[in-house]
Amino acid sequence: MFQRKNFIEVIGWSGALASLSAFSLNSMNIIGSQSIQYLVLNILGCGFLIVYAFSKKAHASWVLNSIWLLMTIVALIRVCLFA
Repeated sequence: MFQRKNFIEVIGWSGALASLSAFSLNSMNIIGSQSIQYLVLNILGCGFLIVYAFSKKAHASWVLNSIWLLMTIVALIRVCLFA
């Protein structure tokens, strides 16, 4: 039980770090909002945060991150198809 709890916490913090990294790098004009790096960081961040929020029964958080994840996947598909 304790190891599972720690694993879920690591997943949550990793998701937060990935999402904040994407936002920060984009805000500093290091990567663009349509770059594959930005989109992949957002996909990882959202995916990990969904797992974390679901395990905590934080419905609003996992629903919000699920919507953000879907939008990011659509954006990634568009970038890959029209690049």
